[in-house]
Amino acid sequence: MPGRHRPLGTRARIGTASLLVAVLGAAVFAAAGGPEPSTPPGLSATPLAATPLAADTQRPNFVFIPADDLDATTSPYWEAMPRTAALIRDAGLTFTESFAPTPICCPARGSLLTGKYGHNTGVLTNSGDEGGWATFAANGNEERTFAKYLQDSGYNTALVGKYMNGIEDVPDHVPPGWTEWYGSVDNFFYTGYNYALNENGTIVHYGGPSDPANYSTDVVAAKSVDFLERAAAKDEPFMLYAASTAPHLPLPPAPRDSNNPFTDDLAPRSPNYQEPDVSDKPAWLRTSAGVRSAQVNLINDNDYRNRMGSLLALDDMVGDIVTTLRDTGELDHTYLVFTSDNGYNLGAHRLIHKMAPYEESLRVPLVVAGPGVTRGTDDHMVAAIDIAPTFLELAGVPVPADVDGMSLAPLLRGQDPAQWRSDLLGQYAGPGGQGDDGIAAEQVPGQPIVAAATDPVAHYLDIPAWSGLRTDRYTYVRWYDTDRTVVHERELYDLSNDPYELTNLLATPAGRAANAELVARLDSRLDALATCAGATCRT
Repeated sequence: MPGRHRPLGTRARIGTASLLVAVLGAAVFAAAGGPEPSTPPGLSATPLAATPLAADTQRPNFVFIPADDLDATTSPYWEAMPRTAALIRDAGLTFTESFAPTPICCPARGSLLTGKYGHNTGVLTNSGDEGGWATFAANGNEERTFAKYLQDSGYNTALVGKYMNGIEDVPDHVPPGWTEWYGSVDNFFYTGYNYALNENGTIVHYGGPSDPANYSTDVVAAKSVDFLERAAAKDEPFMLYAASTAPHLPLPPAPRDSNNPFTDDLAPRSPNYQEPDVSDKPAWLRTSAGVRSAQVNLINDNDYRNRMGSLLALDDMVGDIVTTLRDTGELDHTYLVFTSDNGYNLGAHRLIHKMAPYEESLRVPLVVAGPGVTRGTDDHMVAAIDIAPTFLELAGVPVPADVDGMSLAPLLRGQDPAQWRSDLLGQYAGPGGQGDDGIAAEQVPGQPIVAAATDPVAHYLDIPAWSGLRTDRYTYVRWYDTDRTVVHERELYDLSNDPYELTNLLATPAGRAANAELVARLDSRLDALATCAGATCRT
């Protein structure tokens, strides 16, 4: 089926400038050269187009693929995702310094959708007064997502898979901005089976593993392909948000991948794995270190095997999407973005899950391919808040002034902007009374909060509130920043000398004295970012 022709109408004309930029960027793409991407078995890996879009006829499509809890620091995830590596990473641009400012599912997805820090969406955890879908919606964020802006400008939009925690309380809700909606409505979606989807307002139930077709990542793949085939036949650009829960616990590998190369692997043992000396860490970690370490010993290796195995089906999904784009003639006109909502600790500092201000939680993959995108790597500091303004600029849609993030469009073209950030804000609101504002909000019904010795699936202790500053050299953290009844504790790590954050420079009186001037500067900058909005977040 040929790609559709899109004449420039009233809405499309606003995209002319950005599309012209894509034309110029294509020359950079061609000049960059580099090796052709490797070809995974069974799938042609013709590089994504080096030819530009025609500036007077077309607007680009977008396919956004967020993984769930995929860290960029510890897991060798590309070993499980050769198709994605060949078709997006090797054909496009890899951002080596990509971060999730609020590293837990719901706030992170809110930032991806709106381009705003958590303190500006009002969502800093997964439920409660400062978290969850209910807070996201009540604060008017659903009217301010990139999906809404794209749809208003003439895009055909679809979400397939995970939206955000708390939507299960109103399962028939379809947010504004989505032409088609196939969103999960319960936490059983994390298990891969026996879940329900809201399919354009109708609740549809999917069964157990007796029918392998029920496997959630494969359902996301099938519905994504169906949408793309139909969207390609229409005279309008499209945006697909394809959100499997891989590799989020407790998703197992797809049945076809049950005997995969990772079934006997141990989780990576980085220098900070089960950190032996946590005496320089804050009190919450020192006092819970034994329990947390036992949890790591109990299930971390099995969790890792499931994580790597589940990525195999996600890789198949990416391959199916790219194949469909190629077969429909739309590949040359489509930006593909693969990232994750947040990272994952995987035993670092005796922690499992995310939420922490450490590298394993904060760092996420980000690779982009598409028309005019330079091949290679980029080391500018980028974040989840940058996705929404990037899509809008590339589509020729005005970026609202209240967006906190910065468009990646110049970086995709291989340019080095005169001004770019050198630090990022990090935030987390912390748990409710029973930890239910954080990780417990992701719990699968019927599974225990703390595992028994024989239970391979568990949720773990949450962590307190914090705010932090991640610069190009330092990680600086203030604990209990949203709880004024608790004495503050601080951490400072010099990442140039201590990349695994093993030595808190503020743990001793001598260290605090030696770093007092630096901490004063970091405090001032953190105070400014913690209350920033729009343009003040970008300076």
